[in-house]
Amino acid sequence: MDIFIEGLEVYGHHGVGCEEKILGQRLLYDVRLTMDDCAAAQTDSVAGTIDYTEVLDLIVEIATVKSYSLLERLAQATAEGILRRFPIDEVWVQVTKPHPPVACALASVAAAVELQRADLEG
Repeated sequence: MDIFIEGLEVYGHHGVGCEEKILGQRLLYDVRLTMDDCAAAQTDSVAGTIDYTEVLDLIVEIATVKSYSLLERLAQATAEGILRRFPIDEVWVQVTKPHPPVACALASVAAAVELQRADLEG
C-alpha cells in the first residue's frame, strides 16, 4: 500500500548562497510512503495505517529547524527522519525549489531519494 503526499509547501532557509539561508524560500515536497501490510485497507481504522498529518508535522519540523546547503541532504534527512519515526517499509522524498535564484529562467530544481528500512539498519 502506498500513501502519497503531494505539493506540501514549506518555507525554509536552505541553499548554498547566503541570501537563500537568510531570506529563505518556498520548497515543495512530494512523498510516497510504502507499507507492505496496511491493516487499514480492511479495517478502515487510522490505527492500522500511518496518520499523514503526523508525517506532515515531521517534514515541516525537519525543513524549518535546521538549514542545509543542498537539496540532496535535505531530501535524505527527511527520508531518514520519516523511516525512523514511522513503521513503513520504504519512503521516497522529492524536494523541489521553485524558481531558484539563478541567472536564467528556470521553473524548478529538485532532488529525490528513495530509502528502504534496511538502508537504516545496515
